Amino acid sequence: INYMKKILTVLFLFVVIVATAQTKDEKELTAKTYLLSHTIFGTKDSATLEALTAKTVSYGHSHGNLQNRAEMIKSISNNKSVYTDTAISAIKIFIQGKTAIVRYLFKANENKKDGTVTNLDFSMMLVWIKEKSKWKLMGRQAVSVK
Repeated sequence: INYMKKILTVLFLFVVIVATAQTKDEKELTAKTYLLSHTIFGTKDSATLEALTAKTVSYGHSHGNLQNRAEMIKSISNNKSVYTDTAISAIKIFIQGKTAIVRYLFKANENKKDGTVTNLDFSMMLVWIKEKSKWKLMGRQAVSVK
């Protein structure tokens, strides 16, 4: 009976590990999602944004404003707000061929130039496309969940 418990335990652990293992694309998309968030709400580095985005990206804000690539990069790079307590959770990745959707929850505090602080609580959807073996952001939509 002890032997059977050990076999069942090992089998269970194997199933859990296999079920939670990420593919190479899922790992890359997860890393790019974190880098994108860190760049938008942290470094605001335009070169990183250019490297992460497709030339025809559509970037949607929670308040409904839509931006093309040039507008998005300029807006993010010139944003004077400082974001604290940023957190990403509940990442879900769906891949179909050379297209992927990444959904996740994002929370942060936006510390504006005028001293006001706004709590951000968004559901995010990113659409990534594979261009020359690299995942590029094609679309982003933030939705307020307050």
